[in-house]
Amino acid sequence: MMINENKFIFKKDVSPLKQLREKLGLTREQFAVALGTTGSTIYRWETGVHTMSLTVTQFKKLVILIEPLGLGVHDLPDDFGPPESHKS
Repeated sequence: MMINENKFIFKKDVSPLKQLREKLGLTREQFAVALGTTGSTIYRWETGVHTMSLTVTQFKKLVILIEPLGLGVHDLPDDFGPPESHKS
């Protein structure tokens, strides 16, 4: 498990993106709207069908979304996809 300074624990067996979304209490559709993309894109990122790729604007929106969790840019994992054992 990865533990950041704010004690947010990223489980190794679940996509970190999905964990963040669920911690925020958002559905895929709500998260997609907040980032300026689609629910199906969020699904593909969470399941590893596609590698997550954000525009600068989307990245800024993500940073704003995670601030209430006490997280910052340096707390984010390098890979938001699913664990290697779960990739499609």
